[in-house]
Amino acid sequence: MTYLMGLIIGAVLGLTGAGGSVFAVPMLMMLLALEPQQAIGVSLGSVSLCSAYGVMISIKSRQIMWLPATWFAIVGSLFTPAGTYLNQLISTPILLSSFAILVVIVAARMWRQANQQPNDTTVVRASQPEKSTDNTVLCRVNNFQPFKIGPRCVISMSIAASITGVLSGLFGVGGGFLIVPTLLFLTNISMRQAVATSLFVITLITGSGFISYLVLGNAVSPSLLYQIAAGGMVGMTLGVISSKKIAGPKLQKIFSILMLCMAAVVIKQAINL
Repeated sequence: MTYLMGLIIGAVLGLTGAGGSVFAVPMLMMLLALEPQQAIGVSLGSVSLCSAYGVMISIKSRQIMWLPATWFAIVGSLFTPAGTYLNQLISTPILLSSFAILVVIVAARMWRQANQQPNDTTVVRASQPEKSTDNTVLCRVNNFQPFKIGPRCVISMSIAASITGVLSGLFGVGGGFLIVPTLLFLTNISMRQAVATSLFVITLITGSGFISYLVLGNAVSPSLLYQIAAGGMVGMTLGVISSKKIAGPKLQKIFSILMLCMAAVVIKQAINL
């Protein structure tokens, strides 16, 4: 069961451009009967490992924009422990209700993208584009000059990175639904580059959250984590094979509907507590 669940998580993560990791926590709660905080911890670890595998796949295509990716990842990783700490303080009903709201927001965004930007839905993390020859990263707030680690370029990105880090630690999600739009808005990079870059950012941010989860005295079964991660890597690989045929607006709408169903289940659990 754990391998199968990991396979589903990896496939969904790979077959979405942003937001796929929100499937992990509800699935861990429903199928393995984990407590919310436990599910969040396992989600952080497994999503980090699956994303790292995705990064290795993406490196060959040279789509990852390393300078903004590194800055986003560092800042986000610094704030992720704060979210993990808040996770331990918030009551379970409030945590579940807040997570359900987040899932609804992500699902609505994915549905809107499928309607308004259908071409973008074919750009997913598991897709294998040709090697990129344009690695130029420009900065919107610096009159579209080359991106630099300076105040004018990084303040806006740092704000988004800090929010992503807190949400990742709090809910066990990767934060691609914030990372990708931020990169697209603040830089001139393409959708493919933003999606590939988000994998690197997610790897570090969720890894930071998982480490902080363990530091706070929580325990995660190594075998459970490895089984889900192994299944996730297989799922990501299957996503690479099938992405050209099935990725698109219809698939994204299906994921959106499934997310809403999961949100409903999570809300029901919150009410019954």
